[in-house]
Amino acid sequence: MLSYKFRLYPSSKTTQAKLQEQLELCRWLYNRLLEELNKAKEEGTKLKPKDTQSLIVKLKEGKPELNKV
Repeated sequence: MLSYKFRLYPSSKTTQAKLQEQLELCRWLYNRLLEELNKAKEEGTKLKPKDTQSLIVKLKEGKPELNKV
């Protein structure tokens, strides 16, 4: 996995709050998908990328604020 690090300097409190909200939503989604992958691994099945993409759509229906990400 390839990752990048960037320093961000938000110019205002509202920008900082919006950025924090986006990061929290991304963190929640990542952890939820990781939980599903681990569950599938324990059951002996394997989730394909198509399966996780369809899960994202279902999660967005249940949690509409994910549409901001």
